[in-house]
Amino acid sequence: MGKAGLDSDSTYFIIAAIATLIIHALLAVMLATAGGDAVEVAPSGVAQLCDDIRCSENPVKKRRRNLDNTSELDVGMIEASIIPMLGMADAKPGTFPKLVKYEQPEKIEEAVNITKTPTSRDKPPVQDVRAKKAEVDRKRKDTLTDILGAPEDDDPRKRPTELSRIVGSPDGSVHGSGTEFKAGNIYAGKVSLALREQFTVPPFLSDADLKKLKVRIKVTKINSSGQILGYQVVQRSSDNRFNAAAVQAVKRFSPKDGGSAYLPAPDEATLVFINQRGMVIDLDGSLFKR
Repeated sequence: MGKAGLDSDSTYFIIAAIATLIIHALLAVMLATAGGDAVEVAPSGVAQLCDDIRCSENPVKKRRRNLDNTSELDVGMIEASIIPMLGMADAKPGTFPKLVKYEQPEKIEEAVNITKTPTSRDKPPVQDVRAKKAEVDRKRKDTLTDILGAPEDDDPRKRPTELSRIVGSPDGSVHGSGTEFKAGNIYAGKVSLALREQFTVPPFLSDADLKKLKVRIKVTKINSSGQILGYQVVQRSSDNRFNAAAVQAVKRFSPKDGGSAYLPAPDEATLVFINQRGMVIDLDGSLFKR
């Protein structure tokens, strides 16, 4: 009797303890879900820092979380709907969608009536300026050769062309000072002719080599009688014999070198011009004849 009563009491206490634990657990869950704050206690035995200083006691940090915040979205399924792209047709059931291109309007290019006579005339073909310039230079050289080789005659009808109508080349020629002073150009042509008459072609110099040679001489001073008082060789040729012959021709008009020949007497304006700016004469081998 006594033993049976003891067993029943033990069973009762065990059941009561289990029920108490269950009740406490349920209460804890209810408090956690119904309360506004969640409290997290720092574990004991771990050193904590309070403002970079070691605390004497373990502080409790509370991390608050608003469980009643209705502004946040509820967790649930988000349905994603595919919006048809521009240019894509609706897919048929059981088939893959196919890209459908927009129908582009047909381009209609402007038609050209090839049978119709054009109203505007075609521009004339552009002429080659360089070929035309070379042709003019060739004619000018031939004309200059004829002028310098022509005998002195007062009849203007026997003169091929007047020197005043011939324009000098940019790199200089027998005209001397270019087109800046026409009277000086005419006089330079006469001086060139006079030098040609005094020039002696060196022997053993072929005609082919003679045509390639040229000496440029600048007359710096003359007198009213036509004597050369100053000169200098500006450009020499590749043949020393030709250079010496050119200088010798000039010396024949220089009294200080023993010359006794005279150039044509210049007028006053030409004399002033030559003595101030000089006169360049080209002794071109292609103009000389044996």
